[in-house]
Amino acid sequence: MNLLTSKSTVLLAGAAIFCIGFSTVARAENLVTFTGGYTTTFSNSDGDFGAGIYSADIDGMPSSSGIICDDYRDEIATNETWNANAYQVSSLTAANLGETLFGNGIGFSGYAEVATLASMMFNNDSTFGFLSGITQSELASAIWDITTPGGIHGLDPRAKILVAFVKASFSGRSTAAQSYLSSLTNLWILTPNPHPGFGLEPQEMFIRGLNVPEGGAPLLYLLLAALACLGAMFVGRPRARIAQS
Repeated sequence: MNLLTSKSTVLLAGAAIFCIGFSTVARAENLVTFTGGYTTTFSNSDGDFGAGIYSADIDGMPSSSGIICDDYRDEIATNETWNANAYQVSSLTAANLGETLFGNGIGFSGYAEVATLASMMFNNDSTFGFLSGITQSELASAIWDITTPGGIHGLDPRAKILVAFVKASFSGRSTAAQSYLSSLTNLWILTPNPHPGFGLEPQEMFIRGLNVPEGGAPLLYLLLAALACLGAMFVGRPRARIAQS
């Protein structure tokens, strides 16, 4: 084996390892544990449910922001733990949108609507347009109404108006929705992995300020992976339904 061939082999092997490693980082799962706390409740004829911002551990460490559920049809219990894939809201694309729990149903517009309401909840914002005094229970129920086919029953009048206003902002305007989502660099979606079907999985959550596993920056990993892979190619040719007791 000559020196050029040896270097080529090493580069190819290194690039392959790097690309595999990047794929692992890009698809790395977060371990989510619901620790039992929530900031408000929502009630309808189905019962009383924990709502608002939940307390949670992410990879064994308490989340400073808490987590927000966008999933009315699944249930979780205190100390329940599950794996979740993290998707940065600003990085949602046509390629990964369908990997989220609701992407195939509500699309970019629906996630823009949900992200608007989740951001309001994280920011403790009670105003949208001329609506004021919006409660966290109303924000939570509005989120669930958007992600549930046919909506949910039991929304109060202000929550119904809120849903209508938010939908008017994005429905049928996929480009505007994608532009808005791309600005939310500090908001992430935690999608259960696997998610075999409603009633068979934990809940999908929103979280703010998630640390990428092992401190990586997705864009940097993407750039480095692309450079390594290209180099190798040249040389040798990745609801909050908590029933109250």
